[in-house]
Amino acid sequence: MKSRFLTNTGILFIRIIAKFPFWLIYLISDLLYLLIYYVIRYRKNVVYENLRYAFPEKKEAEIQAIAKRYYRHFSDLTMESFKTGGMNEKDFRERMKLKNPELIKPFYDLGKSAVVLTMHYNNWEWGIFHSEYVRHKILAVYKPLHNEAFDVFMRKTRSRFKTDLISNNQVLRRILLAQKQKEPVAIWLASDQTPPEFHKFWFTFLNRDAMFYPGPAFLSKKFDLPVIFMKIEKTGRGKYLTSIELLFEHPEKVSEEEIISVYIKRMEEVIREKPEYYLWSHKRWKHKRPADIPLKN
Repeated sequence: MKSRFLTNTGILFIRIIAKFPFWLIYLISDLLYLLIYYVIRYRKNVVYENLRYAFPEKKEAEIQAIAKRYYRHFSDLTMESFKTGGMNEKDFRERMKLKNPELIKPFYDLGKSAVVLTMHYNNWEWGIFHSEYVRHKILAVYKPLHNEAFDVFMRKTRSRFKTDLISNNQVLRRILLAQKQKEPVAIWLASDQTPPEFHKFWFTFLNRDAMFYPGPAFLSKKFDLPVIFMKIEKTGRGKYLTSIELLFEHPEKVSEEEIISVYIKRMEEVIREKPEYYLWSHKRWKHKRPADIPLKN
């Protein structure tokens, strides 16, 4: 009963925040930054450790400057996430643009689905609106929350503008259904997240051993789906510009390891350009590679 009360209270809180105008959203974000950086010190050890490993060449003053910029962005990102449910089509068109949707159009014309690899960089959650720019049906793959009521609420919030959220254990079934119905889909994956410990797909990512899901590479090869990389840039406060680029048109010609390796290298290039926009507070490197499992790259 207590858990249900807290869940309902949390949902009500988010719904109220979603109705706030953007100027108030960012005023609260400024206060939130001061709270989480100086008072709560939210995961500061994790953030600083991740940054030091990723940028060993940088002095401590540079690391601190990146960390502060990250926490400011993280505060904006938190408030923008709350605001999502209160945004309409006009809001999204002003704040989340897609630079080159024409790149994926030829695949739709051929009736081909695609794998779209993104990352936890800038506001990946507002990617739900990309469905307004492309003709493919977007299937955003996500990991269901443990709290079922909150999971339902979040799915309803994010499953707008023709984007379908599907859990990671439903991807294969959904692709098979799309093929049967001859419906071109774009399988949207933020594939830099940490997989369960039983996976054995290890690479070097930002100077540290890191596991990756083999699924995106496996799916692209099994169904011969072009692999597309998505980059989201911040052009202003609460304003983003997305661009897409083709990594592999014919993935059946390369190995799964090469697909993930190229994806990792592209992520690293983006992160090093403006590191403050990556999700440094995530415990990305919490697992240790067993000595008997080699690195793939």
